[in-house]
Amino acid sequence: MLNPVNTQGIYINVPMTDWALLKELIRRFGWQAETREQLLERFVNSRSDKKLLTDEEIMEEVNAVRYEK
Repeated sequence: MLNPVNTQGIYINVPMTDWALLKELIRRFGWQAETREQLLERFVNSRSDKKLLTDEEIMEEVNAVRYEK
């Protein structure tokens, strides 16, 4: 298992003809790899499902706290 403290993330473009070789090296060294699409999907899935507040809702909250309305 890789220790996140001692790793360096990189992004490289690899010809599809060399991808099988690179995947084998990744497996042998115990590294981790993900495609740009997998990285984006992981990021999207990590985001909160909460609805964002509107400017008006934010101002209502500020006014309620500041002026105890």
